[in-house]
Amino acid sequence: MKNRFLQRLAASLMLTVFAFSNTAISVFAVAEKPSLRDNSTTESIQLKADISITKVNQPVNLSLRDSDVKQVLRMFADKAGMNIIFDQSVSGTITLDLVDVPLNSAFDMVLSIAGLAYVVEDNTLIVSKMGTEVTAAKQEITLIPVKYLDASVLADFLNKNIFTMKKPGLSNSEIVTVNPMTNELLIFGTKNDVLIAQKIVEKFDKKPLTASIRINHTTPEQMADLICSMLMPATTSGGSGGSTGGAAPIKGFMTGAASSGGGSSEVELGGGEVACQIKAAGSGTLTPMPLQTLVISYFTQQGTIGIVGGSKEQHEMIQEFIADNDKKQPQAYLEVSIIELNEDGSKTLSNTWQYLSKHFSFNASAGQTGTSPFYPIFFTGSQYPHVDEPENVDSPDYTVHRYNGPRALTYSINYILRNGKGRVVANPRILITNGQESVIDLTSDYVKTVTSQVVSDSLTQAVQRDYEIGDDNGIKINITPFISPDGYVTLNIVPEYATIASQVTTPSEDGSQEDIQATLLQRRNLDLKNVRIKDGETLVIGGMIREEDTKTIQKIPVLGDLPGIGMFFRSTTTTKGKEEMIIMITPKILVDAEDAINNENTL
Repeated sequence: MKNRFLQRLAASLMLTVFAFSNTAISVFAVAEKPSLRDNSTTESIQLKADISITKVNQPVNLSLRDSDVKQVLRMFADKAGMNIIFDQSVSGTITLDLVDVPLNSAFDMVLSIAGLAYVVEDNTLIVSKMGTEVTAAKQEITLIPVKYLDASVLADFLNKNIFTMKKPGLSNSEIVTVNPMTNELLIFGTKNDVLIAQKIVEKFDKKPLTASIRINHTTPEQMADLICSMLMPATTSGGSGGSTGGAAPIKGFMTGAASSGGGSSEVELGGGEVACQIKAAGSGTLTPMPLQTLVISYFTQQGTIGIVGGSKEQHEMIQEFIADNDKKQPQAYLEVSIIELNEDGSKTLSNTWQYLSKHFSFNASAGQTGTSPFYPIFFTGSQYPHVDEPENVDSPDYTVHRYNGPRALTYSINYILRNGKGRVVANPRILITNGQESVIDLTSDYVKTVTSQVVSDSLTQAVQRDYEIGDDNGIKINITPFISPDGYVTLNIVPEYATIASQVTTPSEDGSQEDIQATLLQRRNLDLKNVRIKDGETLVIGGMIREEDTKTIQKIPVLGDLPGIGMFFRSTTTTKGKEEMIIMITPKILVDAEDAINNENTL
């Protein structure tokens, strides 16, 4: 006991001698410290052990040059009234000048500079080189319950970012695991290790913020898309290595870490769908803390937007965004009149000549010159058989006899006028919403192509036909409005009008009918941008006219070209056709009773 007292007295005297022998008188200029910006919301956690080898924590004045680190730590232990043990790995020297530094802080500084670690056991400091396992220290299993988060995420964060980062007073290996059944952290470490883990759990294990916001004038899906695409990218920051954090749109499907094998699985949350979620990427060698993930979802049936996670400020920002953009969209009643006018006509003038005799017959009609089977041009003999096919000579269809009447020359004239007019009217009435495309579809289906093939087996044979159906025969109008507060409606109008012009056919494979190889359409399309109409006025779209004028002349050679009398040997057919489509659009802006009351100009 006496020897121990003498050792402590010698150490105290040595510390005092060092302090006074290296004390110098200095003059310091006292400068005003710069004021820091007030940021009351900023919080910090000291990620190192709470160095507390003494409760008194008296100040230390010490100046040393190349002194053995063991001797310095021995003086600190003696000052704190503690025993000290050095592992064989502890070595080196240190130089320092300390003035009025608390003993605990001085001890921490020396350990950090020398790369040493320590544990406290039974009032004894056990000092070792950083990273060296100290078997003399007692270790216990401490259970820390986790309420709201996944304990495995916290365990990974502690192991990667704290207990393997070589911090004085803390373990230097992975000492945290989890009990998945109870969602608890299991700490295999010292008291300091447990204290740090408790601070982390207390900071992050909090119930996530949730909110449900009703959407009144737009659809929840549209509002969720706006939040994810416009608002959320501004609230996140990118990571390193080319990876970027941010709002990941998933539209009802979980992606990224939530999916397996690169696939996706549909997510339904009480009848809703997830629109996007925010995950910040890690940076450098640190492991990120994927906690408090902000998830935006929408519930179409309930008419709400759901927010889970994130900060209070993010919730307020989303609520302000919804309040600014969830506005009542103006509507208008649109009356559309589609008028199609058809006018066609033809004029036909035909001359018919016929001459009959016993040896010579002739006829010319509508530009065709020839003879009938009963009156051939040249007739020899008294009769001859008439057959349709060469192989049917033995059984003729009928027998032609010589003309025995008197000679006759006949002439007839045929003059026909034909006029036709048609009017087709469609008068749809629709309700249009500001910025939303509306479609008026008055088209019909038609057979576009027909492909036939003969399918046969050992007993039967049949014809199989495949039909391709088109659906764009008729008129289709796409209208996108912008309804301004000053009583005007600006429209983007795209009318498309198609009619069947002709069809190309070929004989079918079995020869029973014609197959349609192609259907040719005649189109009249317009694309009108930013057409401005005042409320109640009518826009007329006309000029979509198609005219066709054909003239066909058939004549007897030579005779039809004679001046004057050639008109009696010619047949003329003139055909004219005209089609016009007119579209009339009249918008009427709708005013709700609530808006009318709030409008001071409403009488």
